[in-house]
Amino acid sequence: MSNTEHQIIMNNTMLEKEEETTVPLSESKGGDRRDDNLRRKDSLDYFDAMEVLYYDDMLQQNEESTATDSPSTSSSEEEDTFAKEGSGNDENEEQNIVHEIKGRVHHNRKKLHKMASEKRKILERKIKERRRKLKQIMSEPGFVMTMDKISFVCGVLIIMVIEAVLLVSPEKMGVLYSTLLIPLMVVRYILYRADMYHYFMYDFCYYAQVLLLVHMYKYPNNIELGKALFSISNGPLASAIIMWRNSLVFHSMDKMTSMFIHILPPLVMFSRRWGDHLANKDFPFYEDMDGTISSNIKDFMWVPLCYYGVWQIGYLVKTEVISKNKLEYNTGIMTSLRWMTRKRSSTSYKLLSIFGEHNQLPTFVLIQAVYTLATFLIMPLLWHSFWLHAFYLGVIFIVSLANGATYYFHVFAKRYIEEIGKRVSEEKTETKTSAKA
Repeated sequence: MSNTEHQIIMNNTMLEKEEETTVPLSESKGGDRRDDNLRRKDSLDYFDAMEVLYYDDMLQQNEESTATDSPSTSSSEEEDTFAKEGSGNDENEEQNIVHEIKGRVHHNRKKLHKMASEKRKILERKIKERRRKLKQIMSEPGFVMTMDKISFVCGVLIIMVIEAVLLVSPEKMGVLYSTLLIPLMVVRYILYRADMYHYFMYDFCYYAQVLLLVHMYKYPNNIELGKALFSISNGPLASAIIMWRNSLVFHSMDKMTSMFIHILPPLVMFSRRWGDHLANKDFPFYEDMDGTISSNIKDFMWVPLCYYGVWQIGYLVKTEVISKNKLEYNTGIMTSLRWMTRKRSSTSYKLLSIFGEHNQLPTFVLIQAVYTLATFLIMPLLWHSFWLHAFYLGVIFIVSLANGATYYFHVFAKRYIEEIGKRVSEEKTETKTSAKA
């Protein structure tokens, strides 16, 4: 018998002795020890867990010693003596004890896994309950109205500040942007995390915010990076206001945050590109192209497309490799692809399923890449024309205003009228009831 098995048997014997010594104490207190022994068949106590850990430790030590020790050609005199003194019956008894310990350890290990699974379910239920209570508090009318009022005031004030900075000191636009971005992202993460929307923050627009911060504070004089960010900010980010129907709804913090993260980077790059012209009041319709056509294609299309490719690879690694099991286990976590395919009757679902439902992911990646590249096509024109660039941003801003007006008059106003009608009907009912009384 090996030293490992001998140690396991000795350890098991010590545990049994400890159990035997505790029996009189338990019986003297009322005989509960017998009931405890019965309950122990279906439970797992400290000694069972320690036995599992000790057994695993012995197996590991045995494997290590087997791997490091070289096979010996002859046995020592002590082993020969021990083998001669031993009997066949003793060896069979010891093997039975070892098998019994192995079986009990295997059974207890299953109990450990079951207990861990039950603890995890309990923790998940507690987290869901806390989220439910938090959502209930945040959905109360008083809380919602207060937050809407605060958001409305802050949204209007920020628009006024942005206008003042662009007119008076455009070079400070980057400072204003970074000052607003950090608290907005913190609040967004907290709210999105509670609603399980936080995987939206792995999208390309948030990656572009990081690139812009790196450009402003780490490599402000890198012309190539500046032109790439000019294309990224004014291309896919600004166009997303139209594609995703971002709107200026001042009382909604979520909608205003989405609007700001898409419109502020283009404004920052506008002020950095035309800051000197704004200071000198020189507004050229079109400047001579600096460099050749191939160099402009490289600066405004190829280089930003490479930055986009880096993000796309990282995004797929995150969602399809690192967090794949997590996303499959928790289907409530929302991603861009899940959002666009949540309704089978929607246009986005039909578009992404054009090559089959099983190819929705590659179709989504392909369409997004084509859309991004298409938005880069006019970037050289915007870089060389102040008025064209200003007109382009003005159109996007007007579209966001139109989206906000649509929301207020078709969605918000309808809800408001329904609420007023409900209150009027309730008052009429109360009046009739009091009159009858």
